[in-house]
Amino acid sequence: MQFTGTSHHTGNHIIEFGDADNAHGIVYSKNEHETPTEGGDEWVIMQMIYWDNYQRIDGRWYFRRRLPCYWYATDLNKPPVGDNKMRWPDRNSYEGAWHELFPSWKDFWANPPIDNNAAEVAAPAPVEEFLATMRGDEPFPKIRVR
Repeated sequence: MQFTGTSHHTGNHIIEFGDADNAHGIVYSKNEHETPTEGGDEWVIMQMIYWDNYQRIDGRWYFRRRLPCYWYATDLNKPPVGDNKMRWPDRNSYEGAWHELFPSWKDFWANPPIDNNAAEVAAPAPVEEFLATMRGDEPFPKIRVR
């Protein structure tokens, strides 16, 4: 059993419409998991974001696809400092796909501001184009059907 208890706290939902019946969006999720391990239970905290595709069918909105992207998962008492922030008990650590959703994050940190006076503030994203702006020239992520 992966979890003996879990709770997800969601927030910051952004939805953008492609047309009257199709939309995409993101929602942040802060999660807590009671996780059994070989050495005893651990309390794993996790930060992630879901990239969702939605579709309206016969007047009702449905989730069409969901892509979970993770920033970190770690025991509550072991902050996820450094590389490979996905640190599940009894598994090898690895990097999550959190930042892959936003190539603008990589662009920013390739040339970080040296001080507050030297950096220009980026222009705000147009309404209904926040996610496209954050993705830059990259297409929206493909979500595989399982």
